[in-house]
Amino acid sequence: MISALTTFSHSLWYTLFPVYLRESGLEVWQAGLATSLTMTLSFVLAFPAGLAADSISTRASFLLASLGQLFTLLIMPIIGSPALLMLLLSIYTLSMTLRGQGALRFLSINSSPNLWGTTYSIYLLLIGVSSALGSYLAGYMAQQFSLKETFTVSAILFALSTPLALQFKGVQRNSSGRIPLLKPKFPKGPDFLNLTISLALHDFAVFSAMSYTQIFQREVVTLSPQQIGTLSALGTTISQAVQLIAGYFTDKLGAGKALILHYLGVSAGYALMGVSDSFEEMIAAVALQSLFLPFDMPGRRKMLSLMAPPDSVATVNGLSDAVVGLAALPSPLVGGYLWYSVGPRNMLLACALFNLTAFAPLALLKEGNTRN
Repeated sequence: MISALTTFSHSLWYTLFPVYLRESGLEVWQAGLATSLTMTLSFVLAFPAGLAADSISTRASFLLASLGQLFTLLIMPIIGSPALLMLLLSIYTLSMTLRGQGALRFLSINSSPNLWGTTYSIYLLLIGVSSALGSYLAGYMAQQFSLKETFTVSAILFALSTPLALQFKGVQRNSSGRIPLLKPKFPKGPDFLNLTISLALHDFAVFSAMSYTQIFQREVVTLSPQQIGTLSALGTTISQAVQLIAGYFTDKLGAGKALILHYLGVSAGYALMGVSDSFEEMIAAVALQSLFLPFDMPGRRKMLSLMAPPDSVATVNGLSDAVVGLAALPSPLVGGYLWYSVGPRNMLLACALFNLTAFAPLALLKEGNTRN
């Protein structure tokens, strides 16, 4: 319940955040960079967040996360400095990542390896429904009131999540007595490295384009804020409708095959977006990409979690995410450069092509680690 509530709170303000930044006077590249922070930094900060999640109780992880997000959302709409905005977004993202790593540790400890993909997909389905509802209401609120109102409502909802965190009785501190924060354990062998390289190439391509898709919809396809919110909600709804199928596919046919489907679907979606000229065509592009989005996380989380020592699941997932995030950190600058140099449409097409390079290191993984 707490994950669903906080996900709804996040999507309520974040869905139209790039549009809010543009209307506040930021340049396209500045808006893209600021928007990307909650995505790329969530990966970069995943390693310290994972260490913390493996070292403290789940209750503490959730409580600290809610308080951090509440604090930043109260201040964000009233500040005018881009540098301070980046700092607040970093604090917000660290808080959000701590909750995610705590939930990952809880699910890993309480699920069977043979059903890991399905269990994680059920969790993603629950929070995905909340995200879709938040995205739809974000567009409605922006149309009826103002974009700043979404920050206020989100802050109130994060305040409501704090008593839920206090009541949570999930996984406590590591029962072995070892504190991962002081002495972490990591996987051995080349598979962890190859998987992380593949994910880094993929996420670099995705984040290069993702930071600009809503600006593309607004300024190139000339959609209204409500249409943009509807597209976001539609994409989330389609992804969640396929979420359990993606988890079942991961468990039965292999996590590696799930990632292959995801890579192909993302590239096809961006390519179709790049040639779209209307709301209806954008619906088709978003629907195509969203159909394959849910195959990502069950696949990558299952492989990473099974590679990890049992008491370092959050730490190992966090380390991989951190490497991926550091590699993807300059991606919005690349996307912005492509936007100005070759045009918004060719930027999307270039990112779709570059995403296919992620197949090379994925092919080096041993069959057992892509199937189990």
